[in-house]
Amino acid sequence: MSSKLHSFQFGTFRMMAISDGAFPLSKDFFFANTPEDIIHHIPSNFNAPLNFLLIDTGDKNILVDAGFGESHLPIAGKLISHLETHGIYPEDIHTVIITHGHMYHIGGLSNNGKSTFPNAEYIMRKEEWDLWKSNPKSNEYKKLIPLKDYMTLITSDTEIVPGIRLVHTPGHTVGHLSLSVSSEGKYLLVASDILNDPTTLQHLPSHIRAEMSPKQGLETRRSFLQDAIDKSALLFVCHYPFPGF
Repeated sequence: MSSKLHSFQFGTFRMMAISDGAFPLSKDFFFANTPEDIIHHIPSNFNAPLNFLLIDTGDKNILVDAGFGESHLPIAGKLISHLETHGIYPEDIHTVIITHGHMYHIGGLSNNGKSTFPNAEYIMRKEEWDLWKSNPKSNEYKKLIPLKDYMTLITSDTEIVPGIRLVHTPGHTVGHLSLSVSSEGKYLLVASDILNDPTTLQHLPSHIRAEMSPKQGLETRRSFLQDAIDKSALLFVCHYPFPGF
């Protein structure tokens, strides 16, 4: 396993965790409503990991989010170069799942008004699209609008291919999506930003300060983690130490 890309077989799916680099931020931002005694070891400013997931179904390459984008090099924006190092190019991506519209998840989706992944269908929760559409001057909307003609907006939990289900997990944002992946009796749950750091499993009210509804986020976290326990599921979390599993 390199510190850039980690690949393994999960049932019939080939999974690939890709590092986009890191997100420089403050401890206060990343650990809102968190007791100091469980995060005392974390410095006031640090780099949070950025891990994203590629699922090769055998027929399709499904990318979950696209990182910050190359404008944030050299700290972040490394996802595409890391994929290309392993022979996977933007035109090889068939589907892009947009878990939510925060810039460190969508910055790599478009550049200069053009889609980064020219052959891809983009899937997003309708509430999330409407959220950013309501603020057309935002950088987030400017990243998303070039994808409009290639976008599928969903309004219910949806199985996009056999074994890969998109699940509405609101709180962090109104249209936040997670994934439930099942194959050959195994389960993988993709948390995106429901979780922030392994330490805070001791204190579930902890959240990233950008969370739009912490009360709803807490309910979502509890439900998500109970589902993981019930299924003995592997978790994939964007900001956990690489590879995020």
